[in-house]
Amino acid sequence: MKSLIRESILGTPNAPALVLLHGLGSNEEDLFGLAPYLDPRLRIISLRAPNSFEFGGYAWFNVEWIAEGRRHDSRQALESLEMLVSFLTELRNQPGQIIVAGFSQGAMMTLGLLLKRPDLMDGAILMSGAVVPEFVPEVPLSATQGIPCLVQHGTLDPVLAVVEGRSIAELLVRINANYTYREYDMAHEVSSESLADIGSWLEGVIR
Repeated sequence: MKSLIRESILGTPNAPALVLLHGLGSNEEDLFGLAPYLDPRLRIISLRAPNSFEFGGYAWFNVEWIAEGRRHDSRQALESLEMLVSFLTELRNQPGQIIVAGFSQGAMMTLGLLLKRPDLMDGAILMSGAVVPEFVPEVPLSATQGIPCLVQHGTLDPVLAVVEGRSIAELLVRINANYTYREYDMAHEVSSESLADIGSWLEGVIR
């Protein structure tokens, strides 16, 4: 998968990896811009989604907006999830923790990984996301309960309303997941406040 990588600034042995998954219509450069504000111990890997989207962007799966709401390409969503599973499986062969962080559609993919393959990660950050029904297993995996998860959403989000973030929290409650949920006075974005909370949360997760 196409990616941008920042190695650990401190040269930390067995540096924990932070895998970043961008949102719909963006690319690997988007969230990579957060790297200077994140823990210098981290090895940061920002991935590009596999499907072309409008205006030169990329998508984990295509989405259409219809009268009833959103309609997404289920096949592409499941294929992208399998690609991420393959990538993380290979990364898992290396020493060090793996934390996956996604924004918007990237958060949907991160939640899918948490629900389907919690063994491949040591933490998850879901920024302004939503639940993809195809990613929710009929029987929750017990391993999911041990993975720390940070969920963030803006109360002023015009793209994915805050009810979407609350639905993620409700799902995590049902499966007894180890999560923290926070709302902010922001739109569909990463604010200075939410980024500061990510930094504090990472400090508690990184060994």
